[in-house]
Amino acid sequence: MTIRYSRSPAGFRRAVVLALAVTISPLPLAAADRAPAAPAQPLRTSIAQHAAREVLVGSPKTAQRSATKTRAQQSTAQSSGFFKSPAGVACLAVIAAGTGFALYSASHDRIHSVARDAQK
Repeated sequence: MTIRYSRSPAGFRRAVVLALAVTISPLPLAAADRAPAAPAQPLRTSIAQHAAREVLVGSPKTAQRSATKTRAQQSTAQSSGFFKSPAGVACLAVIAAGTGFALYSASHDRIHSVARDAQK
């Protein structure tokens, strides 16, 4: 039996048009004007500015609460990482469960190939 693959000009033209469309489409996005980014402030400076604004606007009680909140946020931000937080632990648990299921399903496949059975 002989199988012949013919190269039709229409298929080649479609491939060229598709390649050009994929290549040219991001060019307008790259040429767009970009606004200059504001200089990044350190976290402590930003928190201090926000707390100062709240002190000027709010009552003494709200100022005291905001100062307590900022101190609590600074201590929690410095002391723990992502994987020690509840969301991080949940993320690791989901990853571990997915990996375990993938390994289990790979070894307990219901579909068997002839070549795989011949090796046994």
